Amino acid sequence: MKKIISVLLCIALVAACLFAASGCSKQNQTKSDIVLITNGGTITDGGYNQSAWEGILNYVEEEPASYCYYQPILDEKGELTVANVEKYVELAANNGAQYIVFPGEEFAVSAYELSGIYPDINFILLGAKPHAADDDTDRYIKNVMSVAFDSIEAGFLAGYTAVLNGHTDLGVFGEYASASSQYGAGFVQGAAYAADSEGIPVTVNWADYDSPLLDYDYNFTIKACYDKIENANKTTFTVKVVNGIGSGTYTEGSNVTITANEAPAGQVFDHWEVKSDTEGVKDKKVNISSSSKSEMNLLVEKCDCTITAVYKDIEGEYFTVSVMDETGKNVVSVQSVSPNGECWVEAPVASENMVFDHWETSASEQVENIESKGTMVKDVNSNIELTPIYAMSDAPTFNITVETGEGGSGESLGSGSYRAGDKVVAYAAIPEEGYMFSHWENTDAYGYSTGISMENEYYWNTSFEMVDRYAAVCEEMFDRGATAVFNGGNTLAQSAFTAKWNFDYDLSIISAGEKNKDAYITAVNDYRVAVLGCLKDFKGGSVYNANCANESIYLTYVANTETEQGKAIQEKYDAVYKALADGKINLIRVQEGAGYDFCKQYQKNAYSKCLTLNDMFLTGAALG
Repeated sequence: MKKIISVLLCIALVAACLFAASGCSKQNQTKSDIVLITNGGTITDGGYNQSAWEGILNYVEEEPASYCYYQPILDEKGELTVANVEKYVELAANNGAQYIVFPGEEFAVSAYELSGIYPDINFILLGAKPHAADDDTDRYIKNVMSVAFDSIEAGFLAGYTAVLNGHTDLGVFGEYASASSQYGAGFVQGAAYAADSEGIPVTVNWADYDSPLLDYDYNFTIKACYDKIENANKTTFTVKVVNGIGSGTYTEGSNVTITANEAPAGQVFDHWEVKSDTEGVKDKKVNISSSSKSEMNLLVEKCDCTITAVYKDIEGEYFTVSVMDETGKNVVSVQSVSPNGECWVEAPVASENMVFDHWETSASEQVENIESKGTMVKDVNSNIELTPIYAMSDAPTFNITVETGEGGSGESLGSGSYRAGDKVVAYAAIPEEGYMFSHWENTDAYGYSTGISMENEYYWNTSFEMVDRYAAVCEEMFDRGATAVFNGGNTLAQSAFTAKWNFDYDLSIISAGEKNKDAYITAVNDYRVAVLGCLKDFKGGSVYNANCANESIYLTYVANTETEQGKAIQEKYDAVYKALADGKINLIRVQEGAGYDFCKQYQKNAYSKCLTLNDMFLTGAALG
């Protein structure tokens, strides 16, 4: 069976190469001496895949050889697994591959596991070193040549150029657990080199978002705010909802969503009963969108009113579907369902630092998606209990507290633990007598707005998408006056862009690694040059040091050379680049996770006369 699958895969991929632009060499459409396996992206992605492919094309211009690329299909989670990569390596081996190029860290485990299975193939692993799945210790394997980009030099170029372009208040958004901590150290040294050589005072704030020394509170609060009815600038009316939610005092013309409570066991929602509470206004003047739907809209017009959800008994046999709490002992909600019927269930919001994982039930075959916190339960033919199981999240979670402000009566709902991208639904408590709901406020632990965008901040029931709270660190740097923040070597680099978009589009983000169209400057790791160098002089078990000496690093922007000032900046940059390449600039190199140690060392030894380096690690509690 495996052989049949391999043959079919081979046919499909060869066909893909035949029809893809420049997919395979013209010398031989099946035999390929050199094969690029992409990370699932295309060879025109403007990033690492394209850069690596260009390196192969440059090589075969000088040394004729057959070549091809394979673009793997990712799994249902959007990941590139070792098992998936192995299919393409096997195909490449069957087609006579002598070299296989892996573009990126996501291939590190594949290189470790597959290089031993295919000892006659030379593997080029870009931007990483082979390691086991359960052990990130770097391995040196006789048929694998690794490429390590000099992140200190890349950061140096970015910091140097930023200062020459007028940015004198800078930030470093780092990652304590990253193996690329040298990016930040290089950035600081480049900024200091420019500051000292130009005699310009420069300030750099540095924070590793995940440092155990950074005492930053990423959680935030949203508060339901109320105002006295007497302050309303329009006529107001009182809506009372019985057996449902939506009660409150509203201005004329408001559109209010009214939702019935879950029906008692053995009953189902039947209809809404409406009653005018204003003398002289008939009941039929109460304007609701539907009397038969359990959720409908009320257009508030010239009367107070009472709206009551009415239920009816289920005729004949019925079954219950109960959602339990996480202990499995207490019922959170229960629905009555006719035989062979269905209903929608939703897990309660996760508690602090947890996330929904799956449902536990003896009727799993009836649950449409056992791993979704909101799902249908179908073909109900017995009483069913579902217990939500929560787990620590492998993605960052943030805690939201929903509070009731002055003038509200009871608990406002929506508190819990959420991940970036989750939908958060908040419900304000019913107003006290003499008050009406006014608006929602959101603040972080330091009194700043969190940048969330509510569906309607002036409505008692609203929703929003959970924001990336790590952006708050970059926003703090912008609050301190930074005009440019460096996010190189950070797996949460996107957080810096989130802060920029929330704060001010004129602020600048400086990146490193792969080209980034949203960045002001990117210090690019040039896979093209590295691939060309490795193919020309392959040395298994060694590391190709990609740096300024072999021109494997460049900036996407240095200066506007159409101006005299820009030409001067370019000349200075070229001179510094050559000095780095010739080893004439001594750089302080650090270990991974050494951001704090580097900052303290830099301050203690006063390496720069003009640059002030402020670490934010120990002052985290005072941020804001």
